[in-house]
Amino acid sequence: MSQTLPTAETAAVPNSSGITVIIVGLGIAGLTTAVECHRRGHSVIGFEKREDHHQLGDLVGLGANGMNVLSRWDKSMRPALDAIRAVISSIDYYDSGGELKGSLPYASDDLLNVHVVQRSGLIDLLYGKARDRGIDLRFGVRVCDYWESEGNAGIVLENGHKVAADCVIAADGVHSKATGIFTGEDVAPYSTGAAIYRSHFDARAIRDDPEANWILNSTAQADNVNMYFGKDTTLLVGTVGKGKYVSWNMPHKQVKGLSNSWLQPADPQRVMEFVKDWPIGQKLTAILSKTPPQRCWNHSILARYPLSTWVSKGGRMIVIGDAAHPMHPNLAQGANLAIEDAAVVAICLELCGKENVPIGLRVMEKLRHKRVSVVQAAAIKAMERQFDANWDTDQVQGKPTYIPRPAWLLRHDCVGHTYDEYQSAALAVANGSEYIPTNAPLNGVYDDVPEPA
Repeated sequence: MSQTLPTAETAAVPNSSGITVIIVGLGIAGLTTAVECHRRGHSVIGFEKREDHHQLGDLVGLGANGMNVLSRWDKSMRPALDAIRAVISSIDYYDSGGELKGSLPYASDDLLNVHVVQRSGLIDLLYGKARDRGIDLRFGVRVCDYWESEGNAGIVLENGHKVAADCVIAADGVHSKATGIFTGEDVAPYSTGAAIYRSHFDARAIRDDPEANWILNSTAQADNVNMYFGKDTTLLVGTVGKGKYVSWNMPHKQVKGLSNSWLQPADPQRVMEFVKDWPIGQKLTAILSKTPPQRCWNHSILARYPLSTWVSKGGRMIVIGDAAHPMHPNLAQGANLAIEDAAVVAICLELCGKENVPIGLRVMEKLRHKRVSVVQAAAIKAMERQFDANWDTDQVQGKPTYIPRPAWLLRHDCVGHTYDEYQSAALAVANGSEYIPTNAPLNGVYDDVPEPA
């Protein structure tokens, strides 16, 4: 009887690969990896130091490249994601005087758009899909160390207990302990000299305030998203769920004394100080002042130079998502690239088989490293352009309204690509030869073919 080969459009029989995977960190990257690995026939054990899956936060971008992964899970995924996204007809750009400087039309069916979804809603959805599959997810468990041998790898828990598997996938974020252990590199993130205030709250907090509820105008048809550019800062104010929620964020450069905690509570009064002298300041502070207690956060924006490797010396441990490639928020690709990582690592393990796990993880790295490194560099440049806010430049790419939307990034199907490219990359791993990636510009130029602003 001939063996049925795996394909991009089919899922494997549960636990059919014989591979057991440990996942450390159960945020967007980790939960997606758990489901993707289960879909590819692997047995999964997930660990998370938080007591449960709930996470605060505001918004993340989800593009077609991320949706290419999630929409394959089942028919309920797209309507479930629609329920937690902003319904946007345009993004409007203003200067600090309130003058409209540009508007970016936002067609919902445009594959080059990145949809805005609630971070907490996305994590709830991913967790629900993992739970429904019966995946072993363990919360409130702290991983203290890692180990690997020729035949397996594993973790050491706080109580000294060891858990073994065929491989370990660490998705434990920008402050990952695993990254330094796996790679042997100095992986301390550096400060970009910037930070960001963020908030997301129920619109009922402003609905009855005539000074603040202007942002809810016309939201029965579509959400409002307005971005205001000032000196060394911008303020984005918008709605989600057709006016059900209000969300705002402000990148800034006052980083002295600021901790790196992603959810460090902050006083929105500090944000109001930034905009109080803007001609449109009073209109904006009316909204900012209604931010509920404990719904404003401020944290440093950190970066890390691309690692030379994501895979451990023995080849049985790998870092993904922010643990491998922390991403500035300006291009809204951090979540998408983490989701891509999850799909690719699961498929590589499926195609390599239990006897060749180290090859599978090294193939995953070859398929992903160039692609995410190009986006990492471009996100830094995008942040710098946003801070400069040069409205007078003759160069389209220099204007604050310019949002590069390259098709190579946003229309990429990482699932089909992995099945197509696995053998070529595996041959390069086996022979120690060069693998030329086909999912990123070889010259490293993110927006080689600019889209109009």
